[in-house]
Order: sequence, then structure tokens, then C-alpha cells
Amino acid sequence: MKLMTSQKDSIFDAIEDYELSPSQFELKEIQSKFVPGQIATYLTFKNSDFFFLFETSQLSNASHYALFSPGTEAFHETEDTRVWKSQFVCFHRWLSNLVREIAAPNKWDRFQKEIESLDIAFKNDEDKFSASEYNDLQQKITLLKSRIITIGLSTEQSDAINSKLDHLTDLAINMNKFDWKGLFIGTIISIIIQLSVTPDNAKSLWQLIKQIFSSYLLP
Repeated sequence: MKLMTSQKDSIFDAIEDYELSPSQFELKEIQSKFVPGQIATYLTFKNSDFFFLFETSQLSNASHYALFSPGTEAFHETEDTRVWKSQFVCFHRWLSNLVREIAAPNKWDRFQKEIESLDIAFKNDEDKFSASEYNDLQQKITLLKSRIITIGLSTEQSDAINSKLDHLTDLAINMNKFDWKGLFIGTIISIIIQLSVTPDNAKSLWQLIKQIFSSYLLP
């Protein structure tokens, strides 16, 4: 469906209402995907796979129809909106979905980047910690907890990390060394992401861990 100028202006205003810039979008007219010879209006969010397509139904040239990404519960969704008013309501919902997705921190991506940034490895040791090794591990954990306050984390972040370290210490009693070290690294990365620790503070934390656990984590 080819939109009227007033309808396009409404789209422009709605974008600004969501504190986005129209310069982030491209609005163009394309051939309808459903009605041969008919024009549809296609709005894309630049440098992404996100879009909103103002279409007409396959059943009626007069019925408004929407295809869009991101959806509320799926990456692509469609809706038979029938009239412009309903289609515009659907567009507002799409803008809300879009803001949600572009604001999402992409925790999986940061998790991978944290792993790639680490210069850490350890031997495949399937033995459990001996009593003396476990005592040494406890001492290292205690030292790490005492020094975490020096790297600029908030009290909430420090407390959460210390709580995780206590839990990891308890788990070490029944785990082999290789599995525990893998869990240790994965847990620290996860909590860095969950607590939104800044990259600089995360770097300081890893440097501290490498220093204290130099005999466990091999550069």
C-alpha cells in the first residue's frame, strides 16, 4: 500500500516519540509482495535486519496488512490490521519492540568477547583437590575477596562476586580440578555480564585473578 503524506508524517512523529532519530531509518516504496502491480511502503532500521512493511492483504486490496521484525514474541511477525488506525497501533508496538532489541546488551556476544580476551588456560587434571590443595584454594579465594574492593566496583557488585566466590569454594570439595577451573572462569564471566561491570573494571578483575591464581591458570 502506498501511504499518504500525512500517514508518512505520522510515522516520522512516532519515531521521534520513541526517542529515535528518523535518520536511523530508510522509508521507501517497493513492489507489493502479495498484490501484483501494487505498491507497498517499506521502513527499515539502517544497518540491521529490522523492518516494518506496510502491505495489503492477499485477500483484499483495501485491507491493511503488516509484516515486521522484531516482533513481540518472534523475530518476524505478521498482522492482518485491516485498517490504517490498527496498522498504526501495530507500528507503535513494533517501535517498542525495536527499542527493546537495540537496548538489549547482547550478553552472549559479551560472554564470547570476554572469553576471547582472556589469556588463560589450564591443564586437564581430573584429580580432586587434596586437603592441602583445597586449603590453598580457600586462601587464594580469601585473598581475592579482600582485594576486589581495590578495583573500583560498587559495593553491590563486590558483594555479589564475593557470594559467588564462596559458592565456588564450597563446590570445589566435590569437583575435579579441571571442571572446577572451567566453572570458575565461566561463573566470573557470567557475573561480570549480569552485573554490567564496565570493561575497564572487568579487565582489572581478570588481572587480579591471574595474579592470585597464577599457579592454577596458565598464561
